[in-house]
Amino acid sequence: MHAGRRLPGRRIRLTAVVALLLPLALLAGCGRWRQEINGPVAEPVRIRVPVIGVDAPVQPLFLNEDGVLPAPDTFEGTGWWSGGPPPGRRGPAVIAGHLDSYRGPAVFYRIKDLKEGDTIFVDRADGTEAVFATERIERHGKDDFPTDAVYGDTPDSQLRLITCGGKFDKRHRTYLDNVIVYAVRVG
Repeated sequence: MHAGRRLPGRRIRLTAVVALLLPLALLAGCGRWRQEINGPVAEPVRIRVPVIGVDAPVQPLFLNEDGVLPAPDTFEGTGWWSGGPPPGRRGPAVIAGHLDSYRGPAVFYRIKDLKEGDTIFVDRADGTEAVFATERIERHGKDDFPTDAVYGDTPDSQLRLITCGGKFDKRHRTYLDNVIVYAVRVG
């Protein structure tokens, strides 16, 4: 194009609109745009953590009316926060499971035994799997839950495993803390 040549008016307006809206869509993390960039990823159906003996189904979980992620309705299975990315897509996929029950240990009873580099496999509905490696484990009081660290956007595909921990409050029949495993996709 020559420096003195002008584009037709409609083309200039369209170019200007695209130039203005594209960065805004990227900054806002527009869901449809993000999905197209990352491609479709099937929902999780099973989680396997061989080093601690976990091989459990995954069910979808939805935030309750208070905006809190409830625990799964089973002690043997886990739940995936369906409002977030599925495991394997960019962002933090969140899977929760119980620590124990009145009958004894539950699915994430040995989660505190995970070490950096331990492998976590998530099987998906389309027959594929996403593989993650543990980076760290943290324990936080339930009143001091690190919401941004757990649910905040990430530059890559990550996984969070959440269960209860710390002291058990017998009066209220609940644990006082949450244990959170942070893992990043590998392979």
